[in-house]
Amino acid sequence: MDFLQWIQAGTQVITAITAVVMAYFAYHTYLKSPEQEPESEPETPNDDDAQEELSEILVFKTSNQKTFLSVVDKRVSCRIEDSREGKGGIQWSLSRSQAQSILETHAYHVNPGYKVRTGTFTLGPRRNWLYTKSLFPEPDYLESVLKKLLQNTSN
Repeated sequence: MDFLQWIQAGTQVITAITAVVMAYFAYHTYLKSPEQEPESEPETPNDDDAQEELSEILVFKTSNQKTFLSVVDKRVSCRIEDSREGKGGIQWSLSRSQAQSILETHAYHVNPGYKVRTGTFTLGPRRNWLYTKSLFPEPDYLESVLKKLLQNTSN
């Protein structure tokens, strides 16, 4: 074996070793599935926010107007704050018995509609009230908030 053949053999060995090392690092860096470290879970579930009673929520907002739904004195009320003079105030309210009837008949729903920024919701006889989609991107979430407000009239 002459000197040139020794260099070729050495180069092939070094190339093979480099390929094996690179494959090893690529596997550990890119291909190996990540392992999640186990987290200690509490003995009992505890969500402080969930324990608080929902009493008021902003459902609609523009530059001039904000619409709030709230539970006050065992009633669900709709209040509008408007920057324009003579506008706004309490728009309507539902008594405790009306709220319970709406819950029992599931007469509340959310319609996201086709508009980009707004959808509508209905609470029993109060139909097609606007809500802001940026506040409630998921209609199901707003529907659960409406249900919770209705439930809170009996607390």
